[in-house]
Amino acid sequence: MKRISQIGFLALGASTLAACGGGKNIGTATAAPLTAVAPARQENTFGANFGTAFRAPQTAMLVTPADGDVVPLSLMTNPTAIG
Repeated sequence: MKRISQIGFLALGASTLAACGGGKNIGTATAAPLTAVAPARQENTFGANFGTAFRAPQTAMLVTPADGDVVPLSLMTNPTAIG
């Protein structure tokens, strides 16, 4: 039984050294830092300047919409998912 446990510990030690490269520093390259990409704001999908007018403070001057600022919605043909 003692012999089996010695072989088991030897195998465990060998696999541990193999997993970490045997302790040698081979100068592995560092990974590039991850950058998070913010999702697109939903209000920007409704027209060219709709998102800007939507995020304006309540005390700002009123915006007169121009052609293309607001996209007409048809809930029968092109339903828009909200939320």
